[in-house]
Amino acid sequence: MSESSNTSTEKAEKAEKAEKAEKAEKAESKPRRSKAKKQASNKLARAEHSMEASMVGRAAESTMTGAVARRAARRPRRRRPRKRGPYYPLLPIFGFALLGLALTAGVLALILQQDLRHVVIDRPWWLLTAALPVLALLIRQAVAPRPATLQFSRTLSARRLRPGFAAHLAWLPDGLRLAAALLLAAALARPQSSRFTDRIEHEGIDIAVSIDLSQSMELRDMYPNRLEAAKSVIDEFITRRPHDRIGLVAFGSYASSVAPLTIDHGVLRGLLEKLQLGSIDGSRTAIGAGLGVALNRLDESEASSKIVVLVTDGKHNAGGINPDTAAEEAAERGVIVYTVLIGDHRMGSDRVDPAQLERIASITGGYAYTAKDPDALRTTFQDLLDKLERSTVAGEQVRAELFHLFLWPAFLLLLLDVLLRSTRLRRFP
Repeated sequence: MSESSNTSTEKAEKAEKAEKAEKAEKAESKPRRSKAKKQASNKLARAEHSMEASMVGRAAESTMTGAVARRAARRPRRRRPRKRGPYYPLLPIFGFALLGLALTAGVLALILQQDLRHVVIDRPWWLLTAALPVLALLIRQAVAPRPATLQFSRTLSARRLRPGFAAHLAWLPDGLRLAAALLLAAALARPQSSRFTDRIEHEGIDIAVSIDLSQSMELRDMYPNRLEAAKSVIDEFITRRPHDRIGLVAFGSYASSVAPLTIDHGVLRGLLEKLQLGSIDGSRTAIGAGLGVALNRLDESEASSKIVVLVTDGKHNAGGINPDTAAEEAAERGVIVYTVLIGDHRMGSDRVDPAQLERIASITGGYAYTAKDPDALRTTFQDLLDKLERSTVAGEQVRAELFHLFLWPAFLLLLLDVLLRSTRLRRFP
């Protein structure tokens, strides 16, 4: 009994210990489970919060993306600037040039009005020079270096910059210069008015000087000889008659026309200076031929006063026209003949015929002079100058010139070109 009781007692103790251990274990595990449960709940809360934040962010992002897309859809797409070739500036340059020419044409139309249809071009081939500035412009654009560029850190910022008003006028100076060049070409073509004509008139008379080139003109009783002394005095005579048309005839055995009637006294004096003994056959003296050729020179004259100045040192000893017959013809044509006998003829009086020269002058209403030395020769021509009357001689009819109507606009366009290049439209570099 005692052993069985002991055994039951031990079993009861073990059971009690196990129950206590189980209770202690449960007591220890309860705070652990509560702590783990709390941690799990915290993780779940954080996960739910992050999920909500992610959903809100995605919604906001989608909202912003939609707004940007809608804004981009409303905004017109900007085209990328095309690459422009070297001949791109030609279009605005020609445009501005045509504008300048159109404005000039409008001003000319207002000035000329009804007379515009009477404008004619005297030298149309000069209009071909208008191709030169156009060709020069093409060559310049072909060989011109590339324009200077600027570097931007952000191309988007550069694209947002819009060109100002001056950028649209960048090629205006080149257009003005081209228009001015074309107007200069038009001025070179000499535009004229067929309605307004002028007639060149000058006061004076028509004079034919007939000079002896026979061998006797080589005598030195005048310095340096008769011919050179006569040429010197005739040159002074031409200089003192600036408004007269003067012709020149030389005669020896025959007569020859040296210069027609001309107002260009510079050329006439040059031809007089070139006259030399031996230029024509001087073995004889054909006074009648010299007078006849001088009359033929004056036959084309329209002046009311026609004069022949016959300078000789001998008498007519050649065949051909008789001097008296030529004098009568001169009188019929209304030509006055003045004769000048030069030289000291005491050395050989059989070589001259002063009476014949006096007859020639008397028939035509002129006067016969005798000059033995250079001073007397100058006095003779001075008296001749005083006797000559003046008349108004009508020249050829000419059209009124209009080239100045093109030169002034060209000058103004060039001036405007310089001003624009120096101020508002100045380029860098």
